[in-house]
Amino acid sequence: MNDQWNFLLKTIWDQMIHLVIRFEGHVDDTLLDLAVREALCAEPLTGMKFIPGETPFFEPACPDSEMPAWACIRTSDLDHTLEDLLATPLDPLRGPMVRIRLLRSDDDLLCISFNHTITDAYGVKSFGSLIARLYRSKKCEGDYLPAGNSHDRSFNSIFSLISAAERKKSLGQPGKWQGAWNIPFKSFGRGNRQYATQIIEKELFSLIRQYARIHGITVNDLLLASYVLALAESIHVPAGTCNPVLTSIDLRRYLSPDMYPSLANLSVAFELPVQIPRQPDLPGTVRQIHDLMYDCKSGHAGIGAAMFLCREFDTGFRHVEKELTEMEKKTRDGLLGKNPFFTNLGVIPEGVTEYSVPVRAAWILGPVEYPPGFGLAACTHRGQLTLSAGFSGEAFERDWVFSLLSSVSQNLSRLTSRV
Repeated sequence: MNDQWNFLLKTIWDQMIHLVIRFEGHVDDTLLDLAVREALCAEPLTGMKFIPGETPFFEPACPDSEMPAWACIRTSDLDHTLEDLLATPLDPLRGPMVRIRLLRSDDDLLCISFNHTITDAYGVKSFGSLIARLYRSKKCEGDYLPAGNSHDRSFNSIFSLISAAERKKSLGQPGKWQGAWNIPFKSFGRGNRQYATQIIEKELFSLIRQYARIHGITVNDLLLASYVLALAESIHVPAGTCNPVLTSIDLRRYLSPDMYPSLANLSVAFELPVQIPRQPDLPGTVRQIHDLMYDCKSGHAGIGAAMFLCREFDTGFRHVEKELTEMEKKTRDGLLGKNPFFTNLGVIPEGVTEYSVPVRAAWILGPVEYPPGFGLAACTHRGQLTLSAGFSGEAFERDWVFSLLSSVSQNLSRLTSRV
């Protein structure tokens, strides 16, 4: 059901998650070719397509000579070629579900892209780690055979760890809200997919982590609070209102690491009712976010979100599809709004980027969200934090998006200046 849900969310975003690794120099493309092909064989879902219906299923996709899962592209302009690549999503109805591209210029850039229908960001990192391990095993002339991964890809193994009473309690809402966000979009156009990024350098990120330790909060609390205040200031939300913000949580937190399925959709989103302060108050907003997140985690809000999703599908795939289509129509008619979204895509482990070649940077990009929705994603690699937003260039002013990300960074800088 979690796969079906993420397939149907194609109405709100382009479904793509990208892992980008920028090298200083060149990888061995022959070894990389072997590693990628073995990784694709080890994870059969990557070569599938989604077949909707009363009982949806995956089936092998016919190879597309014009759009293969794996290719090397030589280019004189890495950044421009990457932009073109990111602007083209994968169609889950045609397959495959993954696209790997090595962009070669004076340096190399590796882009691993997944359609959200089969996995969340953890799976993208897991698959990236698999390719890197296979590459290193070839380089060292050793053997590395990927272990089969037959763990449950549904929510069932997680639900079994939570008592019936706790599951029932988790369905309660964390709170109520009165306000709404008016994200400044020009149209409902979905074309011209773009990304804006903001780098938080190691020095500032070190202060952010230090501040979090001192005050007994999480880095995620700091990021979410900085985002909320940046939004409130940018679009002039009335002070004192309580507005909903969507955020995500990875339900793998309930499992031991040896039980993680390699590719799966185990991340869910839930709403936080955030009180907008009457005066800019970042420390107060951080504490409010921390308390809200603590209550949500201790109350198993993520379990509640997953259970609600499964209950929706009790009526069948086609019914849920119809409901989402109707919601999208109401949104476009101005009858429903969309909440801003924040997702922390986590740390990119060292093993994902180890190709015996120096790495300049690595980051993950979440889906391009369609108007009037807007989302911010965060990820970390080697002590450097990357904030990113995927958006429609037809719907949003590029300057507004970059200004918003800059405001988030400035909020973090002002807060941690007190460390």
